[in-house]
Amino acid sequence: MSSVGGGPGAGPRGLGARIVAIPLRWLGLSAGVAALAASGLFGGLETAEKPEVPPVQVNELSEGEPWNVTITGARLVGDGLPGIRLDNPANRWVVVLATVEVTAPTSRNDMREVLEISGVEGLVKDPALRRLDPGYIIALRDGVSVTYLQPSMPEKLAYFWEQESTAPVPTEVKVTINQKTYRIDSLAGHKAWLGLEPRAELTVPVEDRRDQ
Repeated sequence: MSSVGGGPGAGPRGLGARIVAIPLRWLGLSAGVAALAASGLFGGLETAEKPEVPPVQVNELSEGEPWNVTITGARLVGDGLPGIRLDNPANRWVVVLATVEVTAPTSRNDMREVLEISGVEGLVKDPALRRLDPGYIIALRDGVSVTYLQPSMPEKLAYFWEQESTAPVPTEVKVTINQKTYRIDSLAGHKAWLGLEPRAELTVPVEDRRDQ
C-alpha cells in the first residue's frame, strides 16, 4: 500500500470517512476451425448463447476464489478529494463501494481485476491499459491507496472511475464481479490463478453526492 496525501484537516482517515459516510460528505486447431466454418456454412451450427452471469444484490455476499465480494453501494462525487486527482477538474468520479476478502492462501495484488463496471457513458480510459481499470482503489478505514490485500482480512474499498463532464449523469451502474481459477499454466508449467471471468453481476443505484 502507498499513502495518499492531503492538506490540513484532510488526511487519509478523513478521506475514508468522506467516501463511506455519504450521508456525511459524499461519497488440431486449423482443422477444427475449418470444420466449424464448413459446418456453419451449411447450417450445421447455431449461434452459441453467452452463458448468463448469476445475479446478486447490493449487500449480498458473492463467494468464490480468489476473493469474496460484497457490493455495498455507488456514488457520484466531484473533485477536491485529498490525494485523488481528476485528469480534468470538470469531470466527476463514479465510485463503487465494496467489501473484498481474499480467499486465496496468499496475498493478492490484483485488486483492479476484482470489479468491472458498464452502462456508464464517457468513462476515461488510460490508453496504456487493456481493461477499463479504476483510477484509484482506496481503503475506507484509513484512506490509503490499496495495492495488496492479505488473506482472510475483509477490507472495505472504494473503486474510482473518472467520467467526462459532458457525458450523461448516471443514475445506476452495472457492476460485474470477477473470479479466477487456480490451475496449471500451460505455458509456464506451474499452477497459477488464471482465466479472469465474470462470476456475478448486479445493477447498483448511483447516489449523486457532488454537492455534499
